[in-house]
Amino acid sequence: MSCTIIISHYESLPFLRACVRKIRAHINPGVEQHIIIADQSSVETTIKVLQEFDGEDITICKMDPLYSGYGIDWIMRNVDIKTEYIVQLHVDAFPISDKWLAVPIQLMQESDFKFIGILQFICDKPEAIY
Repeated sequence: MSCTIIISHYESLPFLRACVRKIRAHINPGVEQHIIIADQSSVETTIKVLQEFDGEDITICKMDPLYSGYGIDWIMRNVDIKTEYIVQLHVDAFPISDKWLAVPIQLMQESDFKFIGILQFICDKPEAIY
């Protein structure tokens, strides 16, 4: 099973660092995951700092500066995503267990959707899913 995790970012570097650190610390058993950071026209210094996240598990996308929004529609049009599922994670939602993707993936499987968004976590369960 595979899942792309999309994190929209605009001048939110402290939250982004924590979010990526938590995702990498809580790898879901049996789920190959890839992170896309959708940067929404941050300043040059932020772009340079984003390079610290560079790795096989992360893609950094510099979005069109005229675009405003959470990034999922822009990414769907401009990035070739090859995973089975897509989860959009809010930049200040930090995974706290190795099974944090289980609930959204289960919801997608039951509903036949391939995309779900998570706003925040309470314990191991997403509080707000859209």
